[in-house]
Amino acid sequence: MTLEPGDIVLIPFPYTDLTSHKRRPVVLLGAPDERGDFLCLAITSRQQHTQAVALDPSHMQQGQLPKPSWVRTGKVYTLNESLVAKHFGRLTETALRQVHSDFCMRMGCRR
Repeated sequence: MTLEPGDIVLIPFPYTDLTSHKRRPVVLLGAPDERGDFLCLAITSRQQHTQAVALDPSHMQQGQLPKPSWVRTGKVYTLNESLVAKHFGRLTETALRQVHSDFCMRMGCRR
């Protein structure tokens, strides 16, 4: 499977203390590099996160998520494509731009 920016995949998501993990969806910010590593953002079904972009079915170019979801733009990870357990689908270009914009606003990206 070739991964692309905006893809939503299921991976064993590490807890911040690295003691364990839980399978959770993430959205890719960019394509994997030559080693298979990619930047991604966590996706949650919990609405109360302040640093999050809401996703609904219209934000999906293909596939779907099982529940209403939010991209946590304050939780960025570098993971490897070998961890991908399932491919849920892909965000539309508009939704991915919204995620990038919110992420860059929070992280202080400069163009």
